[in-house]
Amino acid sequence: MRLHPSHIAIGDAEFVETLGLEFDDIEPGLVIEHRPGFTFSWAEARFRAAIAGDHAPVLIDHAFATQAGGGEAEISQTWVVGAFAATTTRAFGRVVANLAWENVCFPHPIRDGDTVFAESTVLDKRGTKSRPDQGILHVATRGVVRGGNEVCRYERKLLVYRSAQGPHKAAGYV
Repeated sequence: MRLHPSHIAIGDAEFVETLGLEFDDIEPGLVIEHRPGFTFSWAEARFRAAIAGDHAPVLIDHAFATQAGGGEAEISQTWVVGAFAATTTRAFGRVVANLAWENVCFPHPIRDGDTVFAESTVLDKRGTKSRPDQGILHVATRGVVRGGNEVCRYERKLLVYRSAQGPHKAAGYV
């Protein structure tokens, strides 16, 4: 491993920050703990539902959501998956496209004020025949609240640029 894995030397005592992990350095079995965690709030979840145009009572009416959630309003599952996608995209740095979401599961609800930490395990990686400057990652991501309850898990296939390829290289990102 390099001395500063988040930075690449471009000169004498001069470094440039990298964007996530390099595809060529990733191997199946690698586990990434995504930090920082997310503290979810009902107010933000309701705001995001409104922006998305989702006016389902369980997402925007706190009294209805509390009744439906067995006494406590639950955070929207779509907002949870979106937050995890953001943090994993940052870790895998050079994402071209999402190819698939599989086996999405929410074993426990997330409530107002819960802090959730995500972790991803690389299940597989491979190059592509039609796009030699890109590769495909297959990752399993799970979210756990403080105390250990798993609240979300899914598998995701991502098309990513290979190391120092694509528009990132042209823009000066190494």
